[in-house]
Amino acid sequence: MVMEFSDSMLTLDKQQIDNLQLKKFAQRHSMLKEHDLSIAMMVTSREVFNTLSQLVPCVGCRRSVERLFTQLVESGNPALDPLSIGAKGILTLSHSCMSDAAKLYTLFYVCGAKLSGMIEAIPKSKKNKRCQLHSLDTHKPKPLGGNWMDIWEVMSQECRDEVVLIDSNFLLETLENYLRKHRFCTDCKNKVLRAYNILIGDLDCSTEKGYCAALYEGLRCCPHERHIHVCCETDFIAHLLGRAEPEFAGGYERRERHAKTIDIAQEEVLTCLGIHLYERLHRIWQKLRAEEQTWQMLFYLGVDALRKSFEIISVREDKMTYLRRPDLSTDLTPASAHPAVAKVADAYAKAVDCQDNLKSPCSWLQNLAESLEISRGAAVSGF
Repeated sequence: MVMEFSDSMLTLDKQQIDNLQLKKFAQRHSMLKEHDLSIAMMVTSREVFNTLSQLVPCVGCRRSVERLFTQLVESGNPALDPLSIGAKGILTLSHSCMSDAAKLYTLFYVCGAKLSGMIEAIPKSKKNKRCQLHSLDTHKPKPLGGNWMDIWEVMSQECRDEVVLIDSNFLLETLENYLRKHRFCTDCKNKVLRAYNILIGDLDCSTEKGYCAALYEGLRCCPHERHIHVCCETDFIAHLLGRAEPEFAGGYERRERHAKTIDIAQEEVLTCLGIHLYERLHRIWQKLRAEEQTWQMLFYLGVDALRKSFEIISVREDKMTYLRRPDLSTDLTPASAHPAVAKVADAYAKAVDCQDNLKSPCSWLQNLAESLEISRGAAVSGF
């Protein structure tokens, strides 16, 4: 099955953009040389995964994001466009996006601002912090409501045909669980199994008194291949799922049931067929939701990592611009080569490239600026 994500999340209303902040961002953007901007728009998988481990409590979500990242590295699929992941695991941004200040601002501060809200909105277990999609009891189907229709409508015909192709052995397993759950007596259990054997072509229906051919309309068996074809019409699927839904909604209690006639036994087989389809659609729905959640999480984490990288490079450029100020160079003349100033400038250049300082750039840059002012004063007073 192939998933396709829409671009709606990147389509933003102009009212969502703060024009004043955009103007300031554009000024910072224009100060960066193309080479510096390209470097800023490259982050490693380690940076992304560090943020992932800090922000996402669900171990299932973390593993899914790491898995998707690895798959994109290996496949080269542009699933995160305008973000992309190279063969060496470097996350970067398309040139058309990084060179456009408005697009970059929108990506970083409008679209990227949704990361924390998205993570907080995911329902989690208080016990183990797992989300509902990665909960340890997700194998238990829950009422789908209208969700199955949403899934069904986005499927291609090929996918639908695959979903309604039922393996006879799997259906038998569902049937046996159903018979045990509702404690059918031996005679009634045998009736239901005979109705099942008629459906899969192992028993001649003409020998069964009370058999109703109309009940099995829309179903076609392939005895040699041991599978059943179910009609793909939406109304027919809805009818089968309607039979099964009370099983998951709590409508049926664990009580003894009977199937005294073959036509009633056929009804029970149809109920089990509905249960089997219901469980299959539930797994598909769960998988789609989990993959969509994983994709969104990786996308937002990537945007967040790129934003932080851009801000660090931008702050560095601001400080370098400060060092080049004409009034600063005039004040320091002829002390421009004063050891104190040179030492602080050298320490600054090294600190920018130090990964340990990237965790809290604002604090250490502030301290550096204060040190620079002290050294500048010392240099001026010394001459």
